[in-house]
Amino acid sequence: MKKVISDVVSFPNGCETVRFTACFVSMFMRAEKMIDKYCEFFCGDQEGPCIRCGKCGDFLPIHRKHEELYNHYNAVSGFAFLQMDLSDDAHMKESWNHTVNGILDHFDDYIGFAMEYAGYNFEKISWPDDEKDVVFQKIKSSIDKDIPVIAWFGKKYEWVLITGYDEKQVLYGLDGSQGYWGSPSVLPAGYEENGFFVMPEWYEKGGQALILGEKKMPTVTIHDVLKRAVRIMEVMQEQGYYRNSVRYMREDSHFENLTDQELLEMRDRIAGWIGQPIDQRAMLGAAMKQLYANKEITKQILFLNRIHELCWQTHDILWIPWRGIGEYMDGDRLTWAKGLQNRFVRNMIAGCMEMVCNNDDRILDYYKKCLTV
Repeated sequence: MKKVISDVVSFPNGCETVRFTACFVSMFMRAEKMIDKYCEFFCGDQEGPCIRCGKCGDFLPIHRKHEELYNHYNAVSGFAFLQMDLSDDAHMKESWNHTVNGILDHFDDYIGFAMEYAGYNFEKISWPDDEKDVVFQKIKSSIDKDIPVIAWFGKKYEWVLITGYDEKQVLYGLDGSQGYWGSPSVLPAGYEENGFFVMPEWYEKGGQALILGEKKMPTVTIHDVLKRAVRIMEVMQEQGYYRNSVRYMREDSHFENLTDQELLEMRDRIAGWIGQPIDQRAMLGAAMKQLYANKEITKQILFLNRIHELCWQTHDILWIPWRGIGEYMDGDRLTWAKGLQNRFVRNMIAGCMEMVCNNDDRILDYYKKCLTV
């Protein structure tokens, strides 16, 4: 027998890059029985409920609802406040999605925090620590209750959503590969016509899963989220991740005597670093807009609005160096990479990064002010 929850809201929708948050929101929406394809959602342009203006094109409202919740839970979980260090080889070895997941995982129990905010008990299971039959039965029990399971296979934080199983203990689900995420590093045996992955040897690959439990009263408030935001950003500042990155760009020795291959790798390294704040601060800005839109004007609301503006300023600034190294531009990648041999180009990139550093300082200051008014 095969059982699959066929109508789970898929991902990514809009600019959803953090795999954990996208999968979490799909699971959360199912648990909350958010299944109306034409549900209400927050529209950033309207700063309120959607008025069905048609600008979203073929996107169903439920996909926009997913995007709204994604932005919110990216802040709740803490991903939206993180930084990365361009000078740290360990940070830049993998995708920024993997790196920031590791940073947050070592910071605190971000999963437990998000679950407490959402109002759910949960169980974390991992294998091969637990026997296959035990793990499978827990996944099966959740699917039988119509609740998908968040998981990752292998050793990377490439979260997926398990939505089905069969009698041979094969797992099925969504991994975002049909969107811009691309294929995961741990490949499934294949994909069905509906886009679901097929994973017969999931246990042999190792992994971790989150089983959603009973609903309960939330114990974490938005005030707690903002307090934790300050704590995360203070640690990022103490570590100096963004400041280190500026210094790295200004140090000529990092860019001298590089082979063509090394220049390409350096170009990709810088492009990957830019991708983190250009994405995460934009999503943070969108989340803040949801918090203050159509609210009575108070000092706190004004501070949240300023955070929103600074976040989008960071996003717009970083498109300059991104294009300066050829990201999303036509032309040969090596030609763009050779631009890094030009000190003017490097200083332009470093200058933009420094503006981002300054914006993060101001964002942190506004969050502190939010908590004192």
